[in-house]
Amino acid sequence: MEIFALDLGNKQTKLKSSKAEYVLPSQILNGNDLPQQLGTLGNLGIKRDIQMFKTPFDDQSWAWGKDLVNLRLDDYLQDTLMYRDRYSNHAFKLLANFAIGLLATDFESAKKEIMQVAVVAGVPTEDYNNQEQLETLTTVLKGQHQVDIDGQTFNVKVETVMIVPQPIGTFYGVLLDNEGNLVKEELLDERVGIIDIGGGTVLIDTLMNLEFDKKARKQYSTGANDLYESIASRIQDNVSLYQIEKLVRAGIDDKQFSYRFSKNNILDITDIVEQEIKSFSARLISNLRSTFKDIKSIDTLIVTGGTSNIIDQDMVKDTFEKVVFVLDAELANVRGFYKYGLTEVGD
Repeated sequence: MEIFALDLGNKQTKLKSSKAEYVLPSQILNGNDLPQQLGTLGNLGIKRDIQMFKTPFDDQSWAWGKDLVNLRLDDYLQDTLMYRDRYSNHAFKLLANFAIGLLATDFESAKKEIMQVAVVAGVPTEDYNNQEQLETLTTVLKGQHQVDIDGQTFNVKVETVMIVPQPIGTFYGVLLDNEGNLVKEELLDERVGIIDIGGGTVLIDTLMNLEFDKKARKQYSTGANDLYESIASRIQDNVSLYQIEKLVRAGIDDKQFSYRFSKNNILDITDIVEQEIKSFSARLISNLRSTFKDIKSIDTLIVTGGTSNIIDQDMVKDTFEKVVFVLDAELANVRGFYKYGLTEVGD
């Protein structure tokens, strides 16, 4: 049975199967709001990474893809970022179905018949301890899914749903290799702190013998969106958080950040972004100190999440010993979910 791993984050959606990996925004656009001229770009040899999705439980067609933000229709995007009852939200249900359908496009069986899969999905630790939330998410994911993508129908039946705490994804990602074999056995005997810095939340957990320490755990609603809002508040003109996110991610390597209002109106905001990143990083360090009251008892501190690439990593390394920043942090959790599925479902 194939395994579909889903990391349906507040800002980004990460997906993995045995055939492909995807990173897309966690926003969708009603097809009625899509510019009619977009279809003519194909005649000019211009291809946008945007596909049209449709499910039987919704009358509308929806656009989803990496290039949605480039359309600059930010006021029309349907966002799934929320902190309560997220899994019962209609936009989230659409996103989950689209994600399963997108993964199915890489398998011929989903085009000709009903493809049977097992789904592994991760949730924040607080949600994992909420039975109502787990049941709601399981209902969204389990069972029959029919998804039309660019006019072609894909049928998937989710036979098994495995929901795990997000830190388990990080831990399994480091613990196992790509075939699900144990490669970091020493971690099983260590007290491991895991910091997952996402778009909407910062999750701080402690694992020992694959068990969570309930006292050394905290969830903060101060993810990357807080950083983007802080940057936006320092620019006097009306700006888009989606465009702020895009420029921060694009400029983080060379430390050059510019906000483009138009071709002739480009504002250099490098100083603002660098100051806010330092403030965000300092606040993160303070929260870590507060959560890990006995930091010396932590053998290894693992930092992951898409926002871990944005923070000032040197500030964190100067404060704590034995800090490990996960490589390919955006995909670390979903790869760990997939490895977890391998251990449960088998080859």
